[in-house]
Amino acid sequence: MPTEGEETPLDHADRVLATFEDATPRTAESVAAESGLDVETARATLAALVDRDALCHRAVRGRDDPEQRLTSEELDALTVDLWYLPEERLAGGSVNLVVDDSEAIEDALDELSFPGASELMREWRRNAVRAAYEYLREQGPVDAGAFREDVYPAHSAGYGSAGAWWNCIEPRLAELPGVGRDDGTWRIVD
Repeated sequence: MPTEGEETPLDHADRVLATFEDATPRTAESVAAESGLDVETARATLAALVDRDALCHRAVRGRDDPEQRLTSEELDALTVDLWYLPEERLAGGSVNLVVDDSEAIEDALDELSFPGASELMREWRRNAVRAAYEYLREQGPVDAGAFREDVYPAHSAGYGSAGAWWNCIEPRLAELPGVGRDDGTWRIVD
């Protein structure tokens, strides 16, 4: 589990998914070049997106000369890893780039670290971030005051004030896939 401030593959999901404009398969190298990421980071993000069913992966083996019989090692050298959008992410010819499904949110919550003296306290705080996310999905766009007013009372997570609670919730909410904020307004970004 990464510590607070450490990057996870999902941190780059939006940049990677933005390189998929249609059903055309992409290599990790082409995704890296277009997204501005290094190839290793692009591969890790692609793998995380495959795990969440946001992308599909296929290793394609080929050969240059159909007359030539190649060994399995030579064929492996010609293998190309390709990633592509699953059919359900292509709607009416346009790309549907929804990554913030509940599994991705749960995985992201599991990767975050939470303060607390006990596992129970850390779980309360994880649940408070989940509640803030659900509130944002239902009510968004909203400002920080709305979270403190509407979410804090039922999900105080052991905090005695809405300000202290928000200091815990805010950075973790910002880490969840599909959450964006600008000029103090929080929203779910597509």
